[in-house]
Amino acid sequence: MGDCVSSPEIFLFGLRRLLVLLHAASSVVLLGASTHHLLMMRFYLRRRFERAALEKTYAKVIVYTYAITFGLGLFVYPTYRVHIRGYYLDRFAPVYAKLFDMKEVYAALAMFVALALGALAYTWRPKEEPQLAPVVAAMSFVVCAAVWFSAVVGVLVTSVRGIG
Repeated sequence: MGDCVSSPEIFLFGLRRLLVLLHAASSVVLLGASTHHLLMMRFYLRRRFERAALEKTYAKVIVYTYAITFGLGLFVYPTYRVHIRGYYLDRFAPVYAKLFDMKEVYAALAMFVALALGALAYTWRPKEEPQLAPVVAAMSFVVCAAVWFSAVVGVLVTSVRGIG
């Protein structure tokens, strides 16, 4: 199969390259924020909360970039579904199609955890309620793992068949 043919009936098809670029750029920010947030949890688990303001900043960046990245992915999805999944992956690389399905499920579920993490950034006072630190650390791990899994799978699928 050659390049993607014009598909004006597919939502935002003409903007697919720009949307994928923005999706990738926001995912890089999300990767950095979620990784740094998880690394901050090592202090929280030792009940050291001197860097609480920085942790809260990372959590806020996570919640906003997660929403932006997820939203951009939704805008690109119709093109992916027809031109990548429908025309190519299902026929020639079904393992990658299933892997992408797994990524979607984990990303959607982890989004709720990311939203809760963001809410805690605005409400939780770690020095006053240190018993929540292990819960926040577990939430951070779930989000970070889902973000890294999504990024790796996204790169793998794109290496098999790009958006065109």
